Amino acid sequence: MNSKSIALTIAFAAIAVALNAVRIPAIFYPGTFYQFSQIPIIVAFLLFGARIGVLVGVLNLTGGLSLFPVGATGIIVYPMGLVSLLIMFAGLYVASRLVTRNDESERFSLGEKPIIGLTALAIAFRGGIMPFIDYGVIFHVLVPLVLGIQIPEAYIAGLVPAFILYNVTVPLYTVPVAYVVATKVGRYLKIEPRLLRQV
Repeated sequence: MNSKSIALTIAFAAIAVALNAVRIPAIFYPGTFYQFSQIPIIVAFLLFGARIGVLVGVLNLTGGLSLFPVGATGIIVYPMGLVSLLIMFAGLYVASRLVTRNDESERFSLGEKPIIGLTALAIAFRGGIMPFIDYGVIFHVLVPLVLGIQIPEAYIAGLVPAFILYNVTVPLYTVPVAYVVATKVGRYLKIEPRLLRQV
């Protein structure tokens, strides 16, 4: 990592940590919030790749826990936020690999809109994987372990539609905004977004 990459990593991490202060309650899923802190992390991932994206995510995790604690649930919320980001990163990576050159060596990009493929795969990965983690890991393992409370199975089962809806809607706003910001920042800094080279 050169000094420019280090400076940009710190800048994106600082923006992400500061955005942890903005929380919009997801009224259909008790205890969860829509946040904007994931956007700079996805921007860093799109611009610089997995190593920097994950590093910004980890810095956001530690900064969020330190500066914006949400009580005992923060021990669950912030790490699970990083897990959900890693799952979205996998979807974004797969999308970037699928949107590649075709047989005639021309670029193929879902109607010249790579943002559609990136968003769709991020939704598919997060919406397809995180509800199982919410159901099995968070409510059956972490909540009893960290908070010391047993939640009735019927209540958890009733939250399954909320798990799905929440994990589908988060990429709907984070990925398009991050894509636009990454392309603009890439142009301004005269760097080609690492993940978007495929598209």
